[in-house]
Amino acid sequence: MQNSDINSRFKDAPWYSECTKEQILFVGQGGIGGNAMYCLAKTIPAIYYIMDEDIVEEYNVGTQYFTKSQVGKKKVHAIKETLDNCSIATIRTLDQKYKNEYKPIMLSGLDNMEARKQIYEEWKKHEDREILIESRVRAIFYEVHVVMKGREEAYEATLFDDSETDDGPCTFKATAYFGMLVGARITHVLVNYLTNKYTGEEVCSIPTCIKEFGEAFYIDVQ
Repeated sequence: MQNSDINSRFKDAPWYSECTKEQILFVGQGGIGGNAMYCLAKTIPAIYYIMDEDIVEEYNVGTQYFTKSQVGKKKVHAIKETLDNCSIATIRTLDQKYKNEYKPIMLSGLDNMEARKQIYEEWKKHEDREILIESRVRAIFYEVHVVMKGREEAYEATLFDDSETDDGPCTFKATAYFGMLVGARITHVLVNYLTNKYTGEEVCSIPTCIKEFGEAFYIDVQ
């Protein structure tokens, strides 16, 4: 099979041919990032810079996008290893903690508010900023926050101190299916954004926040 055939089922999408030049920075490659990258790399063949300093632990295999054979490897290298075999996206790895790296399109899948604030403040400094998608997940709940230039106020209202966070039971913090659900939703939002960008029209909705509650089976879109 030729690489050009891999994504042939949607290669005529209005954003597809243009997005190969997009450079996207995704910070955090755990329960959110790894699952999201599977969906993103199979849908949007951009250039992804994936960032995480952590290694794959045994407990990650149950809920994150890793295999038993990848335990002990850096998460970003493990994800690249897998995605290089099943997508035509370009994956570049940054096995480090976030400092002040920037791209106009940024994705964040971290587990603490201090780091989320740091990424947001850096993104907000730049005049050429486009979109920041920041996600939070628990075992059966997720939030996807979408920030665009000139639309920052709603997101800033969601930021708080880490001391206010309730971690919940340590043995029920994550599930693979909610990791995949949030990953799919991140991809959905970015596809809508790129569709608007490359058609030059507001043909797709870009929400400010999406929440899904597993027990109630309820999705809230704002």
